Amino acid sequence: MRPNKTSNVITYILGMGFNLALMAVVGYAIYHFALRGFAFGGDFAYDMLATGPDEEVTFILEVDTPRADVARRLYYYEIIPNPWLFRLEMFLKNSTRIFSAGTYTLNRNMTNTEVNATLRRGEVVHAEHLRITIREGWRIRDMAQYFEYREFFTAEEFIEYTRYGDFSNFRFLDNVPNLPGRNRLEGYLFPETYFIPLNPTPRQIISRMLNQFEYVMESGWLQRAYDLDFTLDEIITMASIIEAETRLADERATVSQVIHNRLRIGMDLQMCSTVSYFMDIRRDRLTNADTRMPSPYNTYVNPGLPVGPIGNPGLASIEAALWPTSGPYLFFVLQDVASGQHFFSTNFGDHSAAASRYNQPILQTE
Repeated sequence: MRPNKTSNVITYILGMGFNLALMAVVGYAIYHFALRGFAFGGDFAYDMLATGPDEEVTFILEVDTPRADVARRLYYYEIIPNPWLFRLEMFLKNSTRIFSAGTYTLNRNMTNTEVNATLRRGEVVHAEHLRITIREGWRIRDMAQYFEYREFFTAEEFIEYTRYGDFSNFRFLDNVPNLPGRNRLEGYLFPETYFIPLNPTPRQIISRMLNQFEYVMESGWLQRAYDLDFTLDEIITMASIIEAETRLADERATVSQVIHNRLRIGMDLQMCSTVSYFMDIRRDRLTNADTRMPSPYNTYVNPGLPVGPIGNPGLASIEAALWPTSGPYLFFVLQDVASGQHFFSTNFGDHSAAASRYNQPILQTE
């Protein structure tokens, strides 16, 4: 049967309507993406040309600093607004070589292009600077004595500034509890080798160490700590114990296993390093009397973790605290004094036998 004229008209009208609707949708999509493209281009251009206040900054580059690290440090010092765009400009300008080590004078009102050009030209300010090395596990007291030995300032001045200095610009410290008897910066002064100005102030050194902690801190740490049902501060506290209890790289995650297992079953940690910390001693063996002394850091008389970190752990110990090995270990005892190797066990009987075998005192209780 031949279609009538009316049905042909209706089909034509519906087809035209569909085409117009399709064209409208396509047109809107083009318009929408064009606006987003212009906005992105505007933001891109703004960030490329953005400048800060007219303020000079002394920027020190260590030897062989990777380009990605240069961009991140420039961002942390608020010299550039976006590290990714800075790296993009380095790529576009074929800045493939490592920048020269040294001390640069930069200004926060420089554009990315000006900063990049200054670093590429190697316009180093030949100002003298000092090299300091902060070792993994050092306590704030250890650092204070080291700085006094270097004749920067007195140990008391440094400790006082760690307690009462204003470091509110470091946001990761916001969730660190400010508890009686605890120094809030303990655990967060990252061990590393630093270049510092001549005649440094406590603030200059502390700021560099906090900047370095912020620099190495990965976004995944917070999520991993949350997955383990701990705060980041509790993880740093664990890491400081791991750092103090073993000097062997391949034992860190196993010591972490012991700590996690004990916390999970509600067993006292009974870590000698926590007693040594509040007693401010560094002797090889503690006594039972030492372990009974009252302190919020004493894990022999208090359940759970101590009130805060007992030193400043390195990256490897932090990662061990976040990723312990899987296993049933609950005890460890020093097996070899020379190598620092420990013997790990799952029950008190095996632990007691090992302690007797290796001539170590039994301070833990079953």
